[in-house]
Amino acid sequence: MDELINEVCTVIENSREEMVDFCKEYLSYPSVVGNELEVQRWLQEQMAGLDFDKVDYWAVDPDGIRPNVVGLKKGSGSGQDLIVNGHSDVVPVEDFEKEAWLTDPWVPDIKDGCIYGRGATDMKGPNTAAFFAIKALLQKGINLKGDLMLEYVVGEERMEHEYGTTATVNRGYKAPLAIVVEPSNCEIHSLTTGAFGWELFVKGKPTHTCLKNQLLFPQRYGMSVAEEVGVDAFAKSLKVLQAWEQLEKEWNFRWRHQALGGGGFPKPDVQGVGCFSITSTLIKAGDFISAVPGYSKIQGNVYYPAWISVDDVVAEMERVIDGVTSYDDWMQQNRPEFKVLYHWPPSSIDLKHQGCQTLAQAWREATGEEAIFSGFRAVADSAFLQAAGIPSIVFGPGDLSMGAHGPNEHILIGDMIKASKTLAAMIIRWCGIA
Repeated sequence: MDELINEVCTVIENSREEMVDFCKEYLSYPSVVGNELEVQRWLQEQMAGLDFDKVDYWAVDPDGIRPNVVGLKKGSGSGQDLIVNGHSDVVPVEDFEKEAWLTDPWVPDIKDGCIYGRGATDMKGPNTAAFFAIKALLQKGINLKGDLMLEYVVGEERMEHEYGTTATVNRGYKAPLAIVVEPSNCEIHSLTTGAFGWELFVKGKPTHTCLKNQLLFPQRYGMSVAEEVGVDAFAKSLKVLQAWEQLEKEWNFRWRHQALGGGGFPKPDVQGVGCFSITSTLIKAGDFISAVPGYSKIQGNVYYPAWISVDDVVAEMERVIDGVTSYDDWMQQNRPEFKVLYHWPPSSIDLKHQGCQTLAQAWREATGEEAIFSGFRAVADSAFLQAAGIPSIVFGPGDLSMGAHGPNEHILIGDMIKASKTLAAMIIRWCGIA
């Protein structure tokens, strides 16, 4: 088996130029979430050229224009089945953002050993690595004991798992293990964070901005002051945000783990420590430029660890609001409204799970390096595979710090090769050779 793995790795190494060309063509499709049809058609054509027993292409969205593609290679039935999963949708590139790009985000380019383009690291580069791992196996005519499923899904960027990953489960694609090839910097991510969106609504009392002095300073007896005149809702909301900032720091001191938030092992990962956060992303206050804001509506998101209940996290944020309102006369009478907008659960798998250990072995065999176990600082479709009873690992080339959801997104070609070799070795080890 060792010799076979070496042979497959050689095939992948010799496919470097072809892999780069494939990835560039993949990236040229502007498959912004909700508009995945053309890229999925292209993937169906590419997969049809391989020796899959079946290439399944179907859509479950209301308009039938957001298809998933799954390639199935049947095993002899005496091995372990494996799912390799990735999403083809990407986030948009706003007009103001294009100025910060070194290249055209929709015309992939090579610079300093990296492929640049929207979706390069999140996650068409990782998907390319998975494709060429399986292509090498199929070209070698290797027969597996377990079933192998390669899934390219839609809707991940908007948590539309019911159209994407969950739709594959409902279609009958299940296995005792899945590898979600999100960018993990080729580290083995045994767990992901959970996330939820939130909204904070604070009521104020609008008035002319020329009266701001009466809101800010004590006035002489008999003169209207503060909430008798007006209340700056945005200023009130800042009290909550500042208190949450302190809570965020407490979380990162409190929640430490050998694979997430604490720095990875057996040596530190490259993502840094502390990954649990409260971030304000959308802010709207008032409706007129010369009126003190009569309301403040702030939305944002939270990342929290897999071993903590989301209900406990929400309750702690609400307790902070209670603490702020306890010393604010206006907010005692007009308590801020806080609600959760959506929830994306975390996922986790025991580091001693056979899948984690086999993947670590595959990494050593493919690269000669020791594997690093760490955790995914974001959310992934592994959560919805886990919800369906499928233990899942996140492993892939690239890193979210390489421009994901921002300008100059890129991925190292060398890491794509390493990941592709590792995935091929993993498939051989996990599924078994018939």
